[in-house]
Amino acid sequence: MIQKMLVAACSEEDRLLIERALGAGIDVRVLTCFEDVHHKVRAWYPNRTMLVPAHKATVKAAVQSAQLDIAIVRDMNDAIRSALLIQTLREAGVPQVIVICKDESRAQMYRRCGANNVVVVDRREDAWDRIMPYLHLHVPA
Repeated sequence: MIQKMLVAACSEEDRLLIERALGAGIDVRVLTCFEDVHHKVRAWYPNRTMLVPAHKATVKAAVQSAQLDIAIVRDMNDAIRSALLIQTLREAGVPQVIVICKDESRAQMYRRCGANNVVVVDRREDAWDRIMPYLHLHVPA
């Protein structure tokens, strides 16, 4: 069984992570619920994009129907938006939610919102290496 991963709040920074996950054989879906990135994400990943309005019920329904194993959320500039997205993903039944952020002070808040793990990295190139230990728990042998 191939692991199904969601990368949420996609930006240019997430492209390296997505490409590495695809290279590892993971079935990646990209959730974009914020209009400011819809057009970019659709251009980058036309067959993997889940375009949904930024409403909790809509996001929750789309994520539930996708039956995902893991979700990766990169901290956005707006911590409240990030926290609400994390909470919605957990409520949608995603068993493993990992948050990537640059600010250690936000880690506890994200854990309270439902993140299983918060990985603090300064460089986007380090994100894949830092989340790999969590992925091994879910990738079939």
